[in-house]
Amino acid sequence: MRLRTSVILVVTALLAIASSASPVMLWQHNPKQHKPKADVISGEWDVALTTPDKTLQLTLKLKLEGDKVTGTSESSHLGNAAISNGSWANNKLKITVETSHAPLALTGTLQNGKLAGEWDATQMQGKWEAKKK
Repeated sequence: MRLRTSVILVVTALLAIASSASPVMLWQHNPKQHKPKADVISGEWDVALTTPDKTLQLTLKLKLEGDKVTGTSESSHLGNAAISNGSWANNKLKITVETSHAPLALTGTLQNGKLAGEWDATQMQGKWEAKKK
């Protein structure tokens, strides 16, 4: 009788330990399930803005934090400028370069390691393409 009672107590204790451990295991971090997305936007980009009569060159220095994009722009034609209203979602980039001439809105997508899309500077619009340095 004592042996039977001891076995029942041991089995009950093991079941209690096993049932209390499973909720803890559900909360443990599994790196395979939560891989951070690769940051393909941050860094320096050589940009070509196509206008009706010429191509303007500039450099974008972008930094991705979550889905927000910040940074700066450098250009001999447009000067140095801050980037505002930047976002990166669903492989689409949207930023505004605050130039001294006019805000320059860039929208585009990443394809084959290149950014490409359209730009709008109020009175002028065109296409643009960028390659990472």
